[in-house]
Amino acid sequence: MAHLPVSVIRFIAVACVATVVAACAADQRKRGEPEYDMMENLTARYNIVYHGRKIIMDVERELFASHTDNYQQLLPVLIEPTETTAASNATLMDSVIGKALNIINKKTKSKYINEAYMLTGRANYLKGNYFNAVEFFTYVANTFGDMPEYRQAALVWKARSLMQLGNLTAAGLVLDTVFMGLESERKSRGMAFATQAKHYLLTHDEASAVTMLQQALEYTQHKPTKLRWHYLLGQLLEQQGRNEEAYAHFTRVVRSNAPYEMSFQAGLHRIQLLTKDHSTGEERVRLLKRMLRDSKNKDFRDQIYYQIAAVYYADSNVSEALTNYQLALQQQNANRYQTTLTYLKLADHYFNEATYHTAKQYYDSVGMSLPPDFPDAGAIQRKIANLDELILQLQVVARQDSLQYLAGLDEHGRNAGIDSIVAQAYAQVQASKQGVKGKTNRRPQRLTFDDVMVSTEVYTDNRFYFNNPDAMGMGQVEFRRRWGNRQLGDNWRFSDMGQAVPGAAGRLVEEAPAAVPEEAVEVDSAAWASALRLTYLEALPDTKEKLAASHRQIHDALLSVGNIYRDELRDYEEAAKAYEELLRRYPDTKEAALIYFNLYRIYTDINVTKADFYRDRLLGEFPDSLYAHIVRDPMYLEKQEQQQRILDEVYGNIYTRYTQREYQQVIAEVTHILDQGQGRQQTLSQLAYLRALALGRTAPLDTFEHVLQTIAADFPDDSLIAPLVHQHLAFIEANRDTLASRQYALEDMDESRERFVDEPTMTLWPQLVIRRGADRPRPRKELTVAAAGQTGLPPNRGLGSTPRIAGRQLAKTADVGEIAPNTYRDMVLLPDSATYYFVINVMNARVNLAPSRFGIGQFNRTRYTGVGISHQLKVVNNETQLVYIGPFDGYEQAKLYETRIRPLLPDIMKIPSAIYNTFLITEENFGTLSDFSKIDDYHAIYQEQEP
Repeated sequence: MAHLPVSVIRFIAVACVATVVAACAADQRKRGEPEYDMMENLTARYNIVYHGRKIIMDVERELFASHTDNYQQLLPVLIEPTETTAASNATLMDSVIGKALNIINKKTKSKYINEAYMLTGRANYLKGNYFNAVEFFTYVANTFGDMPEYRQAALVWKARSLMQLGNLTAAGLVLDTVFMGLESERKSRGMAFATQAKHYLLTHDEASAVTMLQQALEYTQHKPTKLRWHYLLGQLLEQQGRNEEAYAHFTRVVRSNAPYEMSFQAGLHRIQLLTKDHSTGEERVRLLKRMLRDSKNKDFRDQIYYQIAAVYYADSNVSEALTNYQLALQQQNANRYQTTLTYLKLADHYFNEATYHTAKQYYDSVGMSLPPDFPDAGAIQRKIANLDELILQLQVVARQDSLQYLAGLDEHGRNAGIDSIVAQAYAQVQASKQGVKGKTNRRPQRLTFDDVMVSTEVYTDNRFYFNNPDAMGMGQVEFRRRWGNRQLGDNWRFSDMGQAVPGAAGRLVEEAPAAVPEEAVEVDSAAWASALRLTYLEALPDTKEKLAASHRQIHDALLSVGNIYRDELRDYEEAAKAYEELLRRYPDTKEAALIYFNLYRIYTDINVTKADFYRDRLLGEFPDSLYAHIVRDPMYLEKQEQQQRILDEVYGNIYTRYTQREYQQVIAEVTHILDQGQGRQQTLSQLAYLRALALGRTAPLDTFEHVLQTIAADFPDDSLIAPLVHQHLAFIEANRDTLASRQYALEDMDESRERFVDEPTMTLWPQLVIRRGADRPRPRKELTVAAAGQTGLPPNRGLGSTPRIAGRQLAKTADVGEIAPNTYRDMVLLPDSATYYFVINVMNARVNLAPSRFGIGQFNRTRYTGVGISHQLKVVNNETQLVYIGPFDGYEQAKLYETRIRPLLPDIMKIPSAIYNTFLITEENFGTLSDFSKIDDYHAIYQEQEP
């Protein structure tokens, strides 16, 4: 053999290999196994699978190494891709996918097809394509279900992918399948337990997560991962009060070769756990201060000071606690999480102590440093956004409580109390002048009527409004606001009047100034004290009327506080406290039904016993209220809305019958509806009014008058119909002799005679001619008052001379007071001086607007009687209908009209609110509304102009 040629040897070797391959293939065919190509196996394994696995392992190792843990939160069970890492690894993962697809598409006789699909799934996972990953892992689990190693691994990765997509329910079902086959394959057990632990944490089942992690540790050999899981177990067990077990896990971390930060954090937890069970606060502080002296902990001193402060705070040593919180903030580091935590603790402290000005400053700092992943970041941001309004309402309660307390003292006690307040206020001014901020060493307690001390000399509670540090500086501001800088002398109140700043007597400044100007205290102390003392005396609720007003302020403020906590902050426990405090103080409140309902809804998920209690009170005390109906039938409002839509359609049909003079049918249909008594009172009152008009057309005056009186009695608070009815009755009373001779109270149309007040038109509403291009409304002199709006009163009065309507005729929600300047307004688009129209844009060209325009006429006849405005209709491009009302002389007059009519539009329009919107527009711009898109664009711009 040694002398055989090389070519012969090669031939023999190839023949042997071919023989072996052929024998193996024949043996496979005999056993029914799939045929594989050896060369394809060799190239797939060493050229593709090996390199693909290595790339993925390298990326996962780098992902683990680059991850930065936040040890002040629960550590994540598994290190998952982020947007940044997914983007940076996309090219590498695409190369792995390409290699794997080469096996799938070209090496069809390779036995590594399953491995290729797994590589494709994992590569998609690491590049963040979780949907694709789910599909590939599903294919592997289904196609290679008889291979436990691939089936189990694929299902685990599928569950992880679903959790990354947020589909926890589907992930849970997949994990159930994983655990059914857990005994069939050992390699993936550790990952299966860890994935299940992650799922439990995401579904807030921490106790089960602990069990899974403990088992995951048994099947994991990767030491860094095991250390992280020991730390996480310590965190979870500490939360559950299993301190000894938690201590053991943190000890494993401390005694290992873990990264120093992890070891430090574990040591910090051990001190907390040790002192909780075996030592005092002093011992814990001693151990923490020893950690401060260790130079290796230089970068963690903010956390150590924070823990020291927490110990002092728990022991009610507030002064030391606040000092250490400040020391924590003074440390130089980049730990935004710890900085936010410290700021938040100080903000909550000062807020709970009613030191609102200081609390707001700390909350502002929280907002500036708040990390995106901070726990309850959304709730904190909501609180910061609504803090001003919340503080305002809480200050109202504290202020009125304090005033009532002072008013309830005898003269000696009241004088002593006010003298104490004035003295403290002056001291605060002096301290501010010197740049020294006053501090208190005792922790204030919440003020209640039970613990108020009669002796004002010892009354130092910050809940007392006038002893609040935020209010200490208000005296000098109030003095200067009312009197200016005054020198001591006779009649000092009337001297130097040119320097005085006028203000409302009895009003107290709520906020402390940010900085007290030096000249602010350059006044005579006796005069300053006298003026401040007078201010407090004037504010005291020392009469029955003042006391009632004070209680109303407290009542409304507590209701607002509850609403803010419930709706804006979503802090339902604090909302419940505010509502219950309101009920405690004012058990006979008119808002009792609403408060019972709110408390029932709040407690439904957190305290079933209290929920049942308030439900029973609501149903027992207010069985016919809207809230009682909702409690009995959660679908009540939806049914009411559906019923209202039907009733609006019925109203439209009845109104059409009225315009067609089918009076008897109108009377019969409305009577049937009113006898049922179902539907919103506003619509029922409008139907009753239509019936009254129909009766006026078919019956004498006494019948018509009786029906009007019935409407006035049945719907006294209706803001649309009641004023009309009162106008009718007043007209009848003034013209009874003339009207009594008629056969029917309302006679048919006769343009040559003076028409009866409020007679509606007998023809369908006119429609303007549609022209292409810009279309301006007719000039004011050409605009005719719609027939339904004519009242027989002298026309052409300006808006400024609008007759005053008796207060009993208008609902409180219909009119508003003076409109404040709108700083958001585009003065070019909406100038002060221009001819304006109020426009109702109905985004449906086919809906019948006759009933709606009838309602607009009813509104105009009661609020703008005799004023030269009308409401007209324009159909634009067969797409939309514009009801425009005007003209108005200037923005303020048009805005006032808009503010008055908007609350009543749901009752006026008789069409779904989703298909119409409103806006103001100048006469010049009205002509540009030539199609749906231009109208929609203008409405969007107009909305941006409103605050």
